[in-house]
Amino acid sequence: METRDKLIQVTDLEKHYNFGRIKAIDGISVDIYKGDVMVVIGPSGSGKSTFLRSLNLMEEPTGGAILFDSVDITKKKYRDENGKWVKIDMDRHRQKMGMVFQHFNLFPHMTIMENMILAPVKVKKISEEEAKKKAIELLKRVGLEDRADAYPIQLSGGQKQRIAIVRALMMEPEVMLFDEPTSALDPEMVGEVLEVMKQLAADGMTMVVVTHEMGFAREVGNRVLFLADGKLLESGSPSEIFDSPKHPRLQEFLSKVL
Repeated sequence: METRDKLIQVTDLEKHYNFGRIKAIDGISVDIYKGDVMVVIGPSGSGKSTFLRSLNLMEEPTGGAILFDSVDITKKKYRDENGKWVKIDMDRHRQKMGMVFQHFNLFPHMTIMENMILAPVKVKKISEEEAKKKAIELLKRVGLEDRADAYPIQLSGGQKQRIAIVRALMMEPEVMLFDEPTSALDPEMVGEVLEVMKQLAADGMTMVVVTHEMGFAREVGNRVLFLADGKLLESGSPSEIFDSPKHPRLQEFLSKVL
């Protein structure tokens, strides 16, 4: 059997508010392997988005550890192989984690091309010419190369979200994090965004996806996590989760959404 590398290791992750009275995440442990398409499902308020946003420290965990590329990014420093203390460069780690939100987060005053090349040119210091070439290649992949000079206001919601995905890919991330990427879209636009995500999964991109799209979870995910009340109550393959759920809370959830 093929052994895969652990990309992210989450141990006893906690996020508390209001002096511990509200436990948005309550002791979640999970390993994310290279090539995983991990889909996170659960009722509203279950901690799904908080969990996802903790993976790149957009949410600062209250406790626990997140090892990314073998470094605990929740700590300020770590010991290198020579035993020396090294300050963690969180910006460098975030560059390896592409993030796609519900609401696109495109800069409205910039063209699509300008939106796409901004981070690679400023952060990765690649030339504008090289960045534009890469941007055109990615825009072709999502069928939007003819919109490079358009502004976000001229695009549909589905087009904006496809742009947001390929903009994240411009940084060549090791993992893509999706926070309910279709929830702000009109129903007829959902399919075009999910299609891009399916292509990414087929190409072997590691993905963690918070979604209400159960069809996507079943068809594309290789692992499904069910969260409720900040806890990871069940995890398994799509067939285990959807065809033979064990936890009563998961059974109740699926009875309402399927």
